[in-house]
Amino acid sequence: MLTCKRLRTAVLLSALLLILGLVLEAIAGATPWIVSTTYLALFLVLAGVVVLAATFLASLLPGTAKRLSECQH
Repeated sequence: MLTCKRLRTAVLLSALLLILGLVLEAIAGATPWIVSTTYLALFLVLAGVVVLAATFLASLLPGTAKRLSECQH
């Protein structure tokens, strides 16, 4: 069940995962574990995309559209 608060939380979580992944990728070269840090950064970026895509697909469900139309922006 997707509500306004959960939608905002999911979008913020997705943005946080994307930002963390990009920052970790930027500092990956300065660490002694370049490969593992790069894989973790890739995982964070992909997790952010998956969270955002799942939220988008959940918002397309018929009952959810009506509930989300009542959100105050």
